[in-house]
Amino acid sequence: MVDRFFFGALPYLALLLFAVGALYRAFTGFKGAFRGKPDMTVRGDMQWTTRSTGFFGRASVGPAVLCLHWGLILLLVGHTVGFLGGWASRTGWVDFFRWTGMAAGILVLYGACWALARRYTIPQVRAMSRVEDFVLLAFLALIAGLGLYHSALRMAWGVSYSVGPWAESLFALRPDAALMSSAPFSVKLHMIAAMLFFCYFPFTKLVHAWSFPFGYASRPYISMRSYAGVKK
Repeated sequence: MVDRFFFGALPYLALLLFAVGALYRAFTGFKGAFRGKPDMTVRGDMQWTTRSTGFFGRASVGPAVLCLHWGLILLLVGHTVGFLGGWASRTGWVDFFRWTGMAAGILVLYGACWALARRYTIPQVRAMSRVEDFVLLAFLALIAGLGLYHSALRMAWGVSYSVGPWAESLFALRPDAALMSSAPFSVKLHMIAAMLFFCYFPFTKLVHAWSFPFGYASRPYISMRSYAGVKK
């Protein structure tokens, strides 16, 4: 019964909230002045922003931010290849996922932990932070930590061969939770944490990710100058 909920119903709930929730928030101002009213500028929600704190401790946070963002991109690519490889029984694709996932997981874990510690240790950043900032970083650290525990510490492989067919059953609208019954407990926790993260995603500042292919492609160039250049 537990597996049936977490691997039969929760994936659809996560997908629904992840996609529809972000669209609803974008066009109705879920957290802004246009609350509940359609606004086609995709800026109806006045909290659709990263709320950047990079000007505090930039030298220390820069590497962590790069690791976090590039790690997430590599994880997305690696998991996609791994799921397809497990579904098609392609060993090379699963091996690619294995090593890419471990490398990207290390990057994400480092970036999330450093960013989380920074929000606690720098008073200005802590004052600007909201509860969701800590929750998001804790989620990312937990998901990355569970994935690395299973792959790097337990050195257990081959889960893609179960996850791939399970993912296919979801897309076919015939979810087969029994395919995940033999998966290790750490993998189940990893996947459940990831799905809960996607449920939470559209109600946080992470929705700014949807702005990248649209607003960033058409916005004016921003001139950036170093402080050393200004002093001269």
